[in-house]
Amino acid sequence: MLPSQFRLVINSLLLLAFVSLAYAQSEKPRKAERIAEIHAKRNEPRTAWAQDWVPPNIGWESEKTAYRVYWGQFDFFGKKTDCLIYPTIGSQSYHEETDWGIDALNVGTTSGCGGATLYVNGQAYPVRNPEGRGEIVFTKRLLESRNDRTSIELLAQSVGPKSDAYTVRFHCSALAGRRDSPIEILITGGRPDDKIELGLGLTKLPQESLLVDTESGILGTWGCQTPVIGTIGMGIVFPAHRLIRVENSPDENRVVLKVERDIPLRYNIQCDWLRGRRFDRSPTAHDWLNDLRTLAAQVKLR
Repeated sequence: MLPSQFRLVINSLLLLAFVSLAYAQSEKPRKAERIAEIHAKRNEPRTAWAQDWVPPNIGWESEKTAYRVYWGQFDFFGKKTDCLIYPTIGSQSYHEETDWGIDALNVGTTSGCGGATLYVNGQAYPVRNPEGRGEIVFTKRLLESRNDRTSIELLAQSVGPKSDAYTVRFHCSALAGRRDSPIEILITGGRPDDKIELGLGLTKLPQESLLVDTESGILGTWGCQTPVIGTIGMGIVFPAHRLIRVENSPDENRVVLKVERDIPLRYNIQCDWLRGRRFDRSPTAHDWLNDLRTLAAQVKLR
């Protein structure tokens, strides 16, 4: 074979590979849409919720990922396959790997994967009662549960200064076919002349890559907390124009945002458990950042 012929064959193969890859990438959203249409036609639930299987938990999930909150601390369950776990979760142990997945985060005393800290005149007031110890009063309830969407409410009262306390309200949702959870937070109460800011945090992992994209509005982490769980990814997507600063404490990474009293602020959390992936089993921290950038472009928070 002449050199020119060899180059022609190589170029043809490269072109074929490029076209095949482009086609596969274009087919991904179409495949997801077809799957969603099949579920819709079957009228099958793809979101669910539960509460008090172990008090004071309340959880919401899509078939992709399950989230829960207790005492103001946010947690998530990684899944091995598309399924709903809350309708039958009961009191089973999920701190070791189960048939469906695992409790993929140990929150400790932190806000977990997207919990809040309220700043009043520069003083930080975590919106949580680790292990149930604290003076914040939490209540919870279901807002709606449909086949394709489930939303819950967590209300935190007596947050901040005792003399002029605040109420912090979370509305957390699960959407069919999506791994992320949209959250709306509303802060009311306090004194009119108080300066308030909102911190959103992620538990710091012993081995992690911290990911910050201030232009896209992303705080993420990719790493390992325990060998039993293995590698996880966590992320917060927030309105980029509201960013004031990024903080790092010994046990938590946090973004601090501008927030206004009585006006809702929206953000999204997204988490992943590597062992639950069937494909792309060797992603990097950069790949996880790109996943979060894709989410940020999708939700377009303002």
